[in-house]
Amino acid sequence: MSDNEQTEPVMDGATDATNHEKLSGLIEQVNHDHGSEGAASMADHLRDRMDETGVEPEDEGDTED
Repeated sequence: MSDNEQTEPVMDGATDATNHEKLSGLIEQVNHDHGSEGAASMADHLRDRMDETGVEPEDEGDTED
C-alpha cells in the first residue's frame, strides 16, 4: 500500500469539471466512504474534502415556509 496522499482528483476530465460537478463527485465519494456513519459525520467529511480540494459550496436554494 502506498503512503502517497491523493491531493487532487485523478479521473480524466476532473480538472475540466465545473464546481457543481466537482461538488457532486465529492458528495458521491463521501457517501460511499462514510455513508454508514450518519449525516453529521458525512457533513464533517464533506467539509474537510471541500477544503482539501478547493471546491466551493453552492448558494443555498430557495426555502419554503
